[in-house]
Amino acid sequence: MRRSIREATVGFSLLAAIASAVGLSFWLRGISLGRQNWMVKVSFAEAAGLAERSPVTYRGVLVGSVRKVTINPEAVVAELEINHPDLKLALPAIAQIGEASLLGGEAEVALISGGKSLPPGSANPRSKNCNPSVALCNGATIEGSTGPSLTNVTALMYKMLVETDQMKLLSKVSTAASSFERTAKDTSAFMKDGQSLARQLETSVRAAEPTITNLNSSSAHLRRLLAALDNPKTLQELQSTVTNAEQLTAKWNAVGGDVAKLTDDPRFMDSIRSVAEGLGKFFDELYPAQTKAGPTPR
Repeated sequence: MRRSIREATVGFSLLAAIASAVGLSFWLRGISLGRQNWMVKVSFAEAAGLAERSPVTYRGVLVGSVRKVTINPEAVVAELEINHPDLKLALPAIAQIGEASLLGGEAEVALISGGKSLPPGSANPRSKNCNPSVALCNGATIEGSTGPSLTNVTALMYKMLVETDQMKLLSKVSTAASSFERTAKDTSAFMKDGQSLARQLETSVRAAEPTITNLNSSSAHLRRLLAALDNPKTLQELQSTVTNAEQLTAKWNAVGGDVAKLTDDPRFMDSIRSVAEGLGKFFDELYPAQTKAGPTPR
């Protein structure tokens, strides 16, 4: 009898331990046998950090967990188990993957309802009367997105820094190109002005050539005249010629311009010849290459 009681006690203790272990396992997995949980499928393009038993929240309150994660070529599908049977979410609704803190931590899924609140007395998600066109019902599939995280923020900041550096470089290149263009335009304008000035100088030189030629000729005449006057013999002959010319003028005045009397006077004719010879020698002294006349025989 005592042995039977002892065996029964051991058996009941073993069953209690097993039941406690099963209950603890269900509790750790977020499964409650006394509640009516409902399921939602979420399709993510990316689901970094998402895993089974990741928490599911609504407005910061824990309402369930991730039951299963399936990967296919098109997307990552997560099955969410919601342990609040009276949670009523109006459509449109999305699920966003985030982190418990911006500095990192366990990934969690946040349910977000974008529609107006459902009226009181609406059917629960597991109810057959749940309207899938206005409310999130059991077994529905919604779209998912990735919220801000330390990795995303770091990547975004790095991208912004790179773009900023590129914009600065492009701005510097643009400024340098503008400076080069302005320099090229200024150089072109300077070259055009220089060419115009050169053409004006060339025209001025051509216009001044006759004047320069006349000045050179006049200078040559003046030099020859000065050289002739510097010659004592030529100067004496020129003075004699002037004296003869004065005598001719006096005789002309004396006879009153009578040509017959003048031509009959031998001294008058000698004076004419003397004047002609003196002028001829003077011009021969000035222009030796152009004057070929010799002295007139007396």
